[in-house]
Amino acid sequence: MSFRWKLVGALTLVAILAAVGTYLLTAKALGERFAAYRLQEREAAGQQLARLLGQFWEARGTWAGVDQLFRTRVDVFLLRQGRVVSVSGFMAQYLLLDREGNVVGCAEQSLLGRCTEDDPELRERARRYGIPVFAGGRQVGTLVPIDPAILTPLEQDFLASVRRAALVGGAVAFAVALLLGTLLATQLSLPLQRLIHATERIAKGDLAHRVVLRTRDEIGRLAHAFNRMAEALQNSEAVRKQFLADVAHELRTPLSVIRGNLEAILDGAFPLTPESLVPVYEETLHLGELVEDLRTLTLADTGHLPLEKERVELGELVAGVVEAVRPVAKEEGVEVALQRDPELWVFADPRRIRQVLGNLLSNALRYSPPGSVITVAAQKVGNEVWVSVQDQGPGIPEEDLPHIFERFYKVDKSRSEGGTGLGLAIAKELVQAHDGRIWAENRNGARFTFALPAL
Repeated sequence: MSFRWKLVGALTLVAILAAVGTYLLTAKALGERFAAYRLQEREAAGQQLARLLGQFWEARGTWAGVDQLFRTRVDVFLLRQGRVVSVSGFMAQYLLLDREGNVVGCAEQSLLGRCTEDDPELRERARRYGIPVFAGGRQVGTLVPIDPAILTPLEQDFLASVRRAALVGGAVAFAVALLLGTLLATQLSLPLQRLIHATERIAKGDLAHRVVLRTRDEIGRLAHAFNRMAEALQNSEAVRKQFLADVAHELRTPLSVIRGNLEAILDGAFPLTPESLVPVYEETLHLGELVEDLRTLTLADTGHLPLEKERVELGELVAGVVEAVRPVAKEEGVEVALQRDPELWVFADPRRIRQVLGNLLSNALRYSPPGSVITVAAQKVGNEVWVSVQDQGPGIPEEDLPHIFERFYKVDKSRSEGGTGLGLAIAKELVQAHDGRIWAENRNGARFTFALPAL
């Protein structure tokens, strides 16, 4: 069963329960209130009738002839839905007891002369509902309702009409609720059907497909999130394709060199000497570096990069890396200066942080002219420890700054010689794996900075 019909069925069931519950509660409450109203009205009318009967006793001094009053019939004819209703006189609803408990007045002749001594039910009714009749300051009789629960025809007709009105109102409310529920289910199901269709399109590879919904409710936000997901998938697919193309290109160059040299040796064009094998060996080293860098990036992407974190004084670690690089920099005619604050404690993997700093220093050495200075600074800024590497090279073109940490991104040929082209991308992944951040800027050369949370 579809979501739409499930929702329509649920709303229909709720509407039925609401209509039936409303009808039952209305009928019950109306019956109780009407019964209480009848008792109050009958009690008030009974009190007035008791005064009139008291005047009758005072006038005659006996109850003789009072039964004629009770037998007097007042007929009122009302037209109710095509039928005539006959209403008896009000006194027909009561019977009169004398002081001895004998029935001396009643519309039903069979009850005349009955005594409460012989009729426990009548005696109990007189005790609970009896209204005393006084004449000359003394009780001369008791007025008792025949059956308070019996409704007159007019009362029965009134209650029936009210119940019919409640039933019709419940039916109308049910119909309106069913209609509104159907419209609501339709409004909810149509956007979901669009989302399902879009999901199927995405699953089939149409990553450019988007959902068009103008609602601002939860379904609208779901559609917006779906479109952002589809856009992210499309971008990821484009990056994946570009990455595969770049990897294939980077692998092709060293493999071509190795193949060419080996073919030349096999054909006898080059003699098999250590000198002829040097280019082959160098390219295999380059391939090994490239494969290892790709492995590191893959582990970082999948969240499986092994990190052995510990308390590290970052200033000492930076100083150790700088000292290891100084001999190489001196051969290039470049000086490496160090500036560091004391007590720069972080929680990190020392080997991976050395790898990050080594990649940044290698990048700086590659583009620093002879006689220049590379400045390495380590300092605490707020709740972070910043490590920056500043060179005095040509800097980075502004249009290339947002892409400098992308894999295999080449600014120009002069800045892409040597290395695997993955050093900055690996540095970014390693820093992010430590909950840090890294960025590049131009300040009289290129400055690369990474920040780690301070302890």
